[in-house]
Amino acid sequence: MLRIMSLPGEHAARLSEKYSEEVKRIYADQIYNAASASSNRKKYQRVCGMLKRYKKIAGKASQNEIVLQLENQYNRRPAFLDELAKVQ
Repeated sequence: MLRIMSLPGEHAARLSEKYSEEVKRIYADQIYNAASASSNRKKYQRVCGMLKRYKKIAGKASQNEIVLQLENQYNRRPAFLDELAKVQ
């Protein structure tokens, strides 16, 4: 599987021009996977960094959708909610 998140921003941007929906889906999947594997503030910050890069590819509206879903799913993790609030 192609690991978009590991590609430099320039390559991800080029791929998103031609394969926009696929790149968005892969980014979102990786964000959700990273969130489910996160258990401390450092990992939450890493997920939020991924969200910031995702915004450059998918736009603010798509980023906000993911943030809202993560806030609802992980509403009992105050440190994660704190980091997500910094993204918006």
